[in-house]
Amino acid sequence: MFYGAPVRSLDDIARLRRTGFDFGEIAIANAGARQMWWESGVINGGLGKFFLMAHGPLEGDPNDASALWNRYVPALMATVDTLNRMSIRSLNIHLFVDRRIVSSRVLAEKIRALKEIVEYGRKNSVAINLENLSETAEDLEPVMDEVPNLGLTLDVGHANLGGSENKSIAIIEKFGRLIRHVHLHDNLGGQSQADDLHLPMGAGTVDFKAIMTWLMSAGYDGTLTLEVKPEFQEAGRIRIKALARKVSCLPSIGPS
Repeated sequence: MFYGAPVRSLDDIARLRRTGFDFGEIAIANAGARQMWWESGVINGGLGKFFLMAHGPLEGDPNDASALWNRYVPALMATVDTLNRMSIRSLNIHLFVDRRIVSSRVLAEKIRALKEIVEYGRKNSVAINLENLSETAEDLEPVMDEVPNLGLTLDVGHANLGGSENKSIAIIEKFGRLIRHVHLHDNLGGQSQADDLHLPMGAGTVDFKAIMTWLMSAGYDGTLTLEVKPEFQEAGRIRIKALARKVSCLPSIGPS
C-alpha cells in the first residue's frame, strides 16, 4: 500500500515528504489553483520516491447539463493539461451519477461527457477515476459499464452517508478490479453533505477493519489518501498501516 494526504501548497509537499508519506494528492479546485501548479515547476518524478496524484474541481449543480458542458468539462480538460505538464498520471473527479438526484436525461449527458474526459485523459496519459459521492453500487454500474477505461476512487466516508449502512463493501464486491484509489476519513453517518465531517479514523462509525479486509481480499494494494486535517494525518497513517498488517494475516473473506 501507498499512504498519502491532501496537498494544497508546496509546504504541504515538504511536510508530507518530511514525515514519511509516500505521496500527496493535489487539490486543483479552480482556475487559480491550476495556474499556481502550472507555474510551480513541480514535476512528478523529481521528488525522489515521493509522488503526486490529483483531485479535480467540484461539479456544481448536478442537474445542470449546460454547466456540465460549458464549465465543468472544460475545467477538467484544463486540469488534465496541467497534470500532463507536471507528469501527474492520475486524476480523481466528482460527478454525481446518483439516480435519486440526477435525471435520466442529464445522466446520459454525463456518461457522454465522461467518455470525452476519459479519452482526453488517455491522450495525455492521465487516468481518470470517478469518486463515489452518494451513489450505490447500482448507481455506478451503468456508468462503469458504458465508459471504457474509467476507474473508481472509493471514498469510504462518502459511502457512510445517505443510508443505514456503509456502501463501501457493496462497491468493492461489484467493482473491486476497477478501484484505483481510496479516500479514508470518518463520520457519524447522516443524510446530507453537512454530515461529511472528514473526522480522523475511529472518531466516527466507519468500520475500517471490514472495509480493509474486503479491499485486500479483492487484491487492492494501491494508494490510500487520509482525507483528514493535517494534525491527524500522521496518526492516521500509522493506524491504517497497522490495520492493513493485521488484516493481511486474516483468512480471505472478500470477493475472489
